[in-house]
Amino acid sequence: MKRIYFPIFGSGLGHAARMAAVASQLVDKGFEVAFSSYSEGAEYVEKHGFICFRVPRLDVGWTASGKFEGLLKTSKRLPWHIATFIRQVVLERKIMISWKPDLVISDSRLSALIAAKSLGIKCFVVTNQLRILLPPKKRSNRTKPIERFLNEILGKLWNLADKIFFPDLPPPLTISEENLWWISAVRRKAEYIGFIVQPSKSRPDEVKEALLKMGLNKTKPLVFMQISGPSFTKPALIKKLLKASKSLAEFLVIISEGRPNGSREVKRIDSTYYFEWCPINDHLMQASDILVVRGGHSTLGSALLLGKPMLIIPIADHSEQFSNASKMVKLGVALWLDPLTAEPKDISKSIQSLYSTPLYRIKAQAISKEAAKHNGLNRLVDAVMDALR
Repeated sequence: MKRIYFPIFGSGLGHAARMAAVASQLVDKGFEVAFSSYSEGAEYVEKHGFICFRVPRLDVGWTASGKFEGLLKTSKRLPWHIATFIRQVVLERKIMISWKPDLVISDSRLSALIAAKSLGIKCFVVTNQLRILLPPKKRSNRTKPIERFLNEILGKLWNLADKIFFPDLPPPLTISEENLWWISAVRRKAEYIGFIVQPSKSRPDEVKEALLKMGLNKTKPLVFMQISGPSFTKPALIKKLLKASKSLAEFLVIISEGRPNGSREVKRIDSTYYFEWCPINDHLMQASDILVVRGGHSTLGSALLLGKPMLIIPIADHSEQFSNASKMVKLGVALWLDPLTAEPKDISKSIQSLYSTPLYRIKAQAISKEAAKHNGLNRLVDAVMDALR
């Protein structure tokens, strides 16, 4: 039995969700799979029944308000980050020597790519974040050449991979355009494959039954607030969303905290329904009239495939999510708010504006038809099958 090993970036759930979808299909085809990760990513894949080797967490820091801790603090901890990266490489080598995978599929984990190539193991990279971008407030015309230079160097490291897959739509509809474009080093090996997470599309009666089983009766337009991302970034936003919900009496409002090990039971907070972990997430996304999300790539991809207008509230100072949100606004399918300055009244007004303006829905449904032409899940599984024949 051929073995496939998935080292994945562990902050948030997006990387874990898309690789779990790939792993599930490969298990059905007779492959043996295992993961390595940390934080929410590790919890997610373990919750879905996969083996997961734990590795040291490597990510930027977050403040109590859910904001990126800043360049100064991050730079002060640079020696620690470098040491953690080296520890990851060493540990990944040990795991690969012990588990003996036939193929490594690294989702945004450069340390695993370096470990695989040092052992002569074939390695695919899946990522929507080739480039490192400074936080929006720190970027200027003077910093962009420095960014480009550093990212070309980073691109040469990513180029060690046997193949690089971008789980995004081809230009000009690419969500993560700022994180993927302009790096010449990877062009020959890179391929746009479309979104990997393919949201289930059930029959309307099945969706209605799933909601009723949880005590949810859709008698009003549904606003589903799906809050993903590192756990440190959620409390401040959830507090604002709960306050905003009090001004949305004309909607059925449901919040999912996205906590992998949280309760699956729904509870009522005033007029809002609240899940720590939502067991009917796909059904609620399908049933929703408006989505409220962060700027994570996998979530935005699912929303586009379903043709849903959305309000995007990215993690504060998170350059990738701000860039993603900006692109969705350009596509005409979303509004976005800065999480630090947005007040509950801004959130409720934005939701009302999205619902009362049909053009958002029309554009979202048009892009959904285009996005459906690119099935990243099938393409990546086919590439694995070809590589291991």
